[in-house]
Amino acid sequence: MITDQLSEMMIRSGRVGSRELEKALAIQEETGRVLTDILIDEKLASSHDIAHTFADLLNIPFLELDEDFHLQRDEYDMIPESVARRFCLIPLKKEDGVSITIVMKNPLDMDAVDTVRSLTSFEIHKAVSTEERIRAVIDKCYKEEAYVESSLQDIVDIEADERGSAFDADMGDVDQLLIHANDAPVVRYVNLLLMEAVRDGASDIHFEPGENSCSVRLRVDGALHPVTPPPKSLFPAIVTRIKILSEMDIAERRLPLDGRFKFKFSGRVVDVRVSSMPQVFGEKVVMRILDKESLVLDLADIGFEGQSLKRFKEILAMPNGIILLTGPTGSGKTTTLYSALNLLKSPAKNVQTVEDPVEYLIDGVNQMPIRPKIGLNFAECLRHILRQDPDAVMIGEIRDAETAEIAMRASLTGHLVLSTLHTNDSTSSFSRLRDIGIKPYLTAATMRLIIAQRLVRKICPNCKTEYTPDDAELAWVKPLFPEAGSWTYYHGTGCNQCRNRGAKGRRAIFEFLEVTPTIRELVHNEADDMTMRRKAIEGGMETLAENAFNRVRRGETTISEAISVCQMD
Repeated sequence: MITDQLSEMMIRSGRVGSRELEKALAIQEETGRVLTDILIDEKLASSHDIAHTFADLLNIPFLELDEDFHLQRDEYDMIPESVARRFCLIPLKKEDGVSITIVMKNPLDMDAVDTVRSLTSFEIHKAVSTEERIRAVIDKCYKEEAYVESSLQDIVDIEADERGSAFDADMGDVDQLLIHANDAPVVRYVNLLLMEAVRDGASDIHFEPGENSCSVRLRVDGALHPVTPPPKSLFPAIVTRIKILSEMDIAERRLPLDGRFKFKFSGRVVDVRVSSMPQVFGEKVVMRILDKESLVLDLADIGFEGQSLKRFKEILAMPNGIILLTGPTGSGKTTTLYSALNLLKSPAKNVQTVEDPVEYLIDGVNQMPIRPKIGLNFAECLRHILRQDPDAVMIGEIRDAETAEIAMRASLTGHLVLSTLHTNDSTSSFSRLRDIGIKPYLTAATMRLIIAQRLVRKICPNCKTEYTPDDAELAWVKPLFPEAGSWTYYHGTGCNQCRNRGAKGRRAIFEFLEVTPTIRELVHNEADDMTMRRKAIEGGMETLAENAFNRVRRGETTISEAISVCQMD
């Protein structure tokens, strides 16, 4: 019997004496209580000792769960607070989408395992920790969730009642603005909103003034979602509070301003970039959340797979040439570049970047921000970088002929160069470079790989349901995949884990254009975009639309999502 084995192991390990165990067994026989609870309540053994004994006996991990430990939103959303408290357990991240680990006080409790399995439909792995630490994590995470939601609304309700229109009378006075910006309700509102943004994995917070009201929206997985807004009377003070944090001029409300600040959340530092811009009814403020914990630095996790992943790694290993990432703002180009840099960095290599601005810091990579106000633009930074004996250089963006030409000449002199370019697809990059004044022979001689990229929202695994698309949707897919009518399609119906959006997280789709001798010759001869694209497809290039619909076929995303992010040839 497992309880006998537990008792024997505790004695053998010296964590409890034989007399103490006999006393506990006598109480158990009299009361029917759980033996481990008796040992702890009677102070015959510590919860730490019992947890370690469980780990040794069942060959499962023991987790310390220190003060800085914090569950992510998608973890504690998997099971209700009532279940976590009833069985004294917490869920950890899903592994490969088919299993989760639950950290338990009592890993022998099969009722707890069965309950979690029925709620999540995942295979269950066990780990063990002490009751005190598990309950502390439950209090920290689940209470924080309720606290944020209710507190935002409380601040709004109280301020709307107490401040009224009297607050507006002071808004023209900078001194009064400064006073109100440091009021407890304003400080709490900004702090709570930052907490909610990080917890939800938001990339941006938008504060937008209207004539009689204002709105606050979070961008999560590429889409904006409204949250509880403050009263209009509180809005100027909130903007001023954000400006103070960002070290921006609170007296200047006529010109666009930029700033940044950092704050600590759940033991990690989060960087925030702030932009303000005057509107008709006040200043609009956008805060970009740069959370290093959310940065994905694995190419396979981003969306690279199969031959494309293999070939990308091979090209990154080459000593020279240019690799370009193309796509609109917010398509994940920078993340892909950072993932490539993470592969490139090594004690044997000097890897240097020039960025506007440096969004995330990567150990082992030398990162330099541009400073246009003092004449330090991309081209000027690049000139100095090339005197620093780099092996690989990452340029945040090619914006002009000067930067592009220096990058290409750097490639010709034995450097690997990575950068981004704003074009709609991979093949139009060549005409874009011609437009900014780059000679075709330079482009043909240096370009090795161009990747067009977009982000598609993934179907929420918790509410993923099979469905039948209508003829209008299938009409988009069948020209590329005539057999699409026989595929199985899925969408998300909405649940608490995805906030009823039906989608959770994003994955990149790609158009992977390797510059082969055929393409190189077309570039040198200044072929038009359509000819270039046709030849690339004939050579085996998978278009963005094909890559997106292949992910639809695998049940990762929906037809409508694929259509919304890529152009159809």
